[in-house]
Amino acid sequence: MADVNHRGEEETESGWADLTHECLLNILTRLTLQDRWLGTMLVCKSWMQGSKDPSLHSVFDLESFFKSRPSESSRWWNPEFERKIDNMLLSVVDWSDGGLTEIRVRHCSDRSLFLVAQRRRHALLISRN
Repeated sequence: MADVNHRGEEETESGWADLTHECLLNILTRLTLQDRWLGTMLVCKSWMQGSKDPSLHSVFDLESFFKSRPSESSRWWNPEFERKIDNMLLSVVDWSDGGLTEIRVRHCSDRSLFLVAQRRRHALLISRN
């Protein structure tokens, strides 16, 4: 699709939205969880949908992020941060389409873990170091 810029010249879009689903998933699997949540979901609608693919959500691991930044973990924690982690976790459970097998997270509520357990039909490894 082409647009017209301020000088009246025709411009073409970058094509990022036109990647095949398989190609997009190949890109997304190479990114960290944080990069997928903080960057790719904001590129365009097709990238947002691709970021929700169940194959990307078999493991929810925020501990590897915090292990590399131990001082930040305690500094960030507050009730609002816990709510954000809870919301992320519940989204991942929905997006995983039953494929979530492992959760590694410290800053979530017992209530969200209870909701995760209710939505799951088989065993799940949960680590709350």
